[in-house]
Amino acid sequence: MIKKNNNVETIDAPKKKKAGGRKVFKTAALATTLGLMASAIVGLSVSLYFSLKTVKTHESYQRQMDAVYFRAYYDLLDGADDMGISLKKLGASSSPTMQQSLLYEVWSAASLAESSLGMFEADSIGLLKAEKFVNQLGDYCHTLAIRVSNGEPLTLEERNKLLKLGEVASALERALEKLKDEVDGGKAFVGSDAVVSLPDAFSEFAEPSFEYPEMIYDGPFSDALETKAPFELTGEDITVDEGMQLIKKYFDDRRLDNIKAVDEGRSKIYTVNYTLTVDGNPAFVQLSKKGGMLASFNMARLDENAVVQEANKTCQQMAIAFAKKVGYGELEVVWSSSAHGECVVNLAPVSDEVVLYPDLIKVKIDENSLKVTGFDATHYLFNHRARKLPKPAITLEEAEASLSIPAIGEGRLALIPLRGEKETLTYEFECEKEGTYFVYIDAQTGDEANILFVIDDEGGEKTA
Repeated sequence: MIKKNNNVETIDAPKKKKAGGRKVFKTAALATTLGLMASAIVGLSVSLYFSLKTVKTHESYQRQMDAVYFRAYYDLLDGADDMGISLKKLGASSSPTMQQSLLYEVWSAASLAESSLGMFEADSIGLLKAEKFVNQLGDYCHTLAIRVSNGEPLTLEERNKLLKLGEVASALERALEKLKDEVDGGKAFVGSDAVVSLPDAFSEFAEPSFEYPEMIYDGPFSDALETKAPFELTGEDITVDEGMQLIKKYFDDRRLDNIKAVDEGRSKIYTVNYTLTVDGNPAFVQLSKKGGMLASFNMARLDENAVVQEANKTCQQMAIAFAKKVGYGELEVVWSSSAHGECVVNLAPVSDEVVLYPDLIKVKIDENSLKVTGFDATHYLFNHRARKLPKPAITLEEAEASLSIPAIGEGRLALIPLRGEKETLTYEFECEKEGTYFVYIDAQTGDEANILFVIDDEGGEKTA
């Protein structure tokens, strides 16, 4: 579940629920769906404006969004610093154990930087090149780390290449440092008085002479995938007026007023963006420019002080019905949770009994009014297509036998996203041993594809 904590999105996995009498896994355990694919949906972060409960005016939207950019900037600065330092250490290391540790540190720092860069609209050549560098660097180091763990230490040529990549990471940090005085001085990223422009800081990356060593590896961010686009967005581009009519159709059971087109989101999914009021509350809608699919919808809570009714099962049914109404076909509930009067339902297609986690749709419903207050189909729009899924090479029983901690209930097949565009067929197990884990066993090799740990703190349950 996506929570707003200090104006920044975090992913929560609240208490487990049942769906259709079957154990439902906390798909929030796939927090990596956002962390690892954030850069693919960069232009859609503006929907945060309207999901904050206290937002009432456009000016307050800008203040809240600026806080998100502020946090992303400092996370990006930290990530660039960590990458540069670890890459320099790699150039000096001859110990396979140390090399493996440092490579994973670069991978982790690159993931943080990648996610932070994804918060900013990539509409400049410099920023796009910086994003490409971070994506490739993280995956390159991850590939090398796996190889080192299999007993192949880095070659001298690779260590020299990593040193040169460290110089590029330092250039990234220098670009960010140019803005530090302005950010520390309280200048804003958004609004009429905005003076902090992250894309402008990356002018060095936009120069034709700017180059870095080629990183050859079999990974999801190789140059062969540079032109990747959403898979199955079809139809003609919609006009502003056509978008307004679609909004009225999608929400024909709600009171809509003051529908206005405000701008277009120009990320890898182009959107037409609208503000409006729904049942008297400010709201924000994004439609895919191609085909007019509902990409996201957010509105303020209808009544924060209302007495909450336990309505989780009803919310699940409503989520399925609403997603179908706006054009997303047959979906199943793969997780639901209730917290603070809101029910969040995650839906996904299921193909040949395989849950397709990359194609998640999230629906948020006010439990008192039983009205939809949030919707996010960006992952579905970007990833959904007809897939030819491989047959598992190992059985469910064989996968479970490889677990080092006991599973709770029965495992199941799940297609999960790893870095960027890579998808892996796995067996998913919820496990318990002094805490809750989600373990994903590769259905072809029997290796651990991913492990996530559930952290319970004052903000709810999160995975790491």
